[in-house]
Amino acid sequence: QIWRPITATFFFPVGPGTGFLYLVNLYFLYQYSSRLETGAFDGRPADYVFMLLFNWICIVITGLAMDMQLLMIPLIMSVLYVWAQLNRDMIVSFWFGTRFKACYLPWVILAFNYIIGGSYV
Repeated sequence: QIWRPITATFFFPVGPGTGFLYLVNLYFLYQYSSRLETGAFDGRPADYVFMLLFNWICIVITGLAMDMQLLMIPLIMSVLYVWAQLNRDMIVSFWFGTRFKACYLPWVILAFNYIIGGSYV
């Protein structure tokens, strides 16, 4: 069943309690992926695809070792983490006007996912 790692990356169980979390995570994936494409990887789409592929392979290996069935949030967090490390000193705004350095953004999102969805990954 070779398709399982691919479908595990794109599947997210949407229900009454997780629909909002799904939309927020899609927003984060779009926002920070496009920022990476137009920023650090501007004019180098092959490098960006390689970074995504490398992250995906690492996530699949970790998912197999830890028996994780859903890999969408870890992929989103990896894209967000790469962006945050490349823009460490940038001040970002989170909901309700909270401002902090970008290097702390993945940890804030991790806590947000836990509060909204009840799970880290």
